[in-house]
Amino acid sequence: MRTCCLTVVLVFVSLLVSAPLFGGEGGPAAKETAPAGSTQEVVPAAPKGQEPPAAETPASDSQAAGAAKDKQAEIYQSYERLVRVMDLVESRYVQPVENRQLFEGAIKGILGSLDPYSAYIPPTDYKEFMEETEQQFSGIGITIVVEKDRVKVQTTLEGMPAFRAGVQPGDYIVKVDDKPVEELGPPEDIPTHLRGPVGTTVGVTFFRPSTSKEYTVSLVREEIPITTLRGYSVDPKTGKWQFMIDDKSRIGYVRITKFAQNTAKEFDETYRSLVDQGVKGLVVDLRYNPGGLLDTAVAIADRFLDEGLIVRTQGRAGVFNENYAKSNDTYKPALALVVVVNEWSASASEVLGGALKDHSRAVLVGTRTFGKGSVQNILDLDGEGAIKLTVAYYYTPSGRLVHRLPNAKEWGLDPDVRQPMATDAQIKLREKWSDVAGGQAPALLGESGAQIVDIQLARGLDVLRGMLLAREAPAAAGN
Repeated sequence: MRTCCLTVVLVFVSLLVSAPLFGGEGGPAAKETAPAGSTQEVVPAAPKGQEPPAAETPASDSQAAGAAKDKQAEIYQSYERLVRVMDLVESRYVQPVENRQLFEGAIKGILGSLDPYSAYIPPTDYKEFMEETEQQFSGIGITIVVEKDRVKVQTTLEGMPAFRAGVQPGDYIVKVDDKPVEELGPPEDIPTHLRGPVGTTVGVTFFRPSTSKEYTVSLVREEIPITTLRGYSVDPKTGKWQFMIDDKSRIGYVRITKFAQNTAKEFDETYRSLVDQGVKGLVVDLRYNPGGLLDTAVAIADRFLDEGLIVRTQGRAGVFNENYAKSNDTYKPALALVVVVNEWSASASEVLGGALKDHSRAVLVGTRTFGKGSVQNILDLDGEGAIKLTVAYYYTPSGRLVHRLPNAKEWGLDPDVRQPMATDAQIKLREKWSDVAGGQAPALLGESGAQIVDIQLARGLDVLRGMLLAREAPAAAGN
């Protein structure tokens, strides 16, 4: 038995050693990858202290051959140890275990040791994963991140079951249908237990660090909609979002909940509508936006920029993609712009915010962003599932690494105007967002001495009003 297992594993090893995981296509559904057709070239190294892993310095032929031989020997020794472990499990574990189960467990372990975003997608979960990638799935409406084997809520999608039940970013999932998450398999598999047919119910127990308490909610699964823009209020007659937040100053407000395939089109339509209403300034709210499709974030950034780099995507050995703005797509007129961010603005949100900040096209207001600046490609395993593998990092036009690496002091985006918001205030705000979506009056912003519910948005509006006054001053002086 050991000889058979050893032969199979060593064949598997040789395939792994020769497989070009980097530099190839991302498979049939590369998630958050650079747009098709972008080029890859060798570029100067990233700023000091922010370099992704790079290739070693070229050595002589004899040195290179010796190093390759030593490395291969080390690999085979490691896999012989793996074979030994698998053999012991197969022969001595208290219950029979199939070889397939052992191999899949090994693959999950390899990818799980890399970062929270690399993972194995078994064949049984591949279809559901692809449906989620295309935003055609049903569930409770959350995104998660795995931190030290704990499943943390990254964001709750507005209007969805988890959002309505009061689940908050930063809460941890501890049980699903009364089963502890440790008994449900690897943490990255938890979403498969939360998804299911529309109308079915799942009970989820969460732990909230701010209160040190657990709470359980029963959630009915729903179709996850792909509409990704929100306004400041809802017209009670039509049920449509209203995007003009300040009639007097002619300021618009657009909140992007996620970057999906149709988000740029939605944004174009909303922008044109605001221009028709005489808008002069715009607030783009990216708070609690977990990201989504990179090319969508690039497209929206392109709308606000005439020229220049939007984002650089850099992988190993200096291989990278660069996305540049094109003047023919730029919005006219060029509105004064404020972008509101917080610690839950991640990934594609950071790409958009970073491009607008670095080109001085917008003022960022809020708190430092999440720091999820990595690119995952979905690599198909010839019908045997797939792997989601981190292949590159995002860099803003100024060269700042977005991703938060271990022990990093810099990550994400630092706002131009810092405005923190207490946890309890954030919870109340998201409750208010839910009320507004249901047709109730919007949150107060402090006009006429009223209580400020959303202090970050209120600060952003103050900044934007000041920008509009500065624009109008030269015109008034000329008269």
